[in-house]
Amino acid sequence: MKTDDDALEPVAKPDPLVVRYNRQVHGFRLIAILVLGGLCLIIPFVAEAPVEQSWRFASLLMAAAFAWAVVTAFRIRDRSPQVRIDEDGVFVREWHTGTIAWENIRFIAHSSQVRRGIVASITRTRRKPFLLFSFAELPKVRPTAPPPFGWIQFVRAEFAIQEPILQQYGLDTPVNDILSSIQDHIAYWQFKNPDALEPPADAKPTTE
Repeated sequence: MKTDDDALEPVAKPDPLVVRYNRQVHGFRLIAILVLGGLCLIIPFVAEAPVEQSWRFASLLMAAAFAWAVVTAFRIRDRSPQVRIDEDGVFVREWHTGTIAWENIRFIAHSSQVRRGIVASITRTRRKPFLLFSFAELPKVRPTAPPPFGWIQFVRAEFAIQEPILQQYGLDTPVNDILSSIQDHIAYWQFKNPDALEPPADAKPTTE
């Protein structure tokens, strides 16, 4: 237990940080997808394969582009929080784990510090900048959609939570701002919980 001499300096309660989709980024992506889908119409006219097979292949590509465009369009309209940082912990929507308490976070590393292996780099593409999380105990995935969509959510979340990454791409807030908010909230949490075990010095969030 800490003595009065070891008491932490008063820390002001930081404001919660709510991160949403970046409409501009997803708008540009939607345009690119529609252009790509339109270019698929050229395939039957330039392919050497039989016309019927060419149209079948082009239709498959256009269907995939259409599905991708629909998902992107929904993201443009979706204003629900994708990330939330507050006094309770960190919430990342795509992990489907609810809010992860501060005491369950071992460390957070900025992508500038992360050294990934060749296999991990190939099997899990990560667009920089990003934050890499490490948990004391792996959180339980809780799908929010009914079956069979919930099963898809579960599989994707289970895969993602093995190497939990928070990427900046597609979000309206830079990861440096997110990390700064996390640091402020951890400092406040430690001030409110002076008897709790502190994370190791080399495991504290950093942007360096």
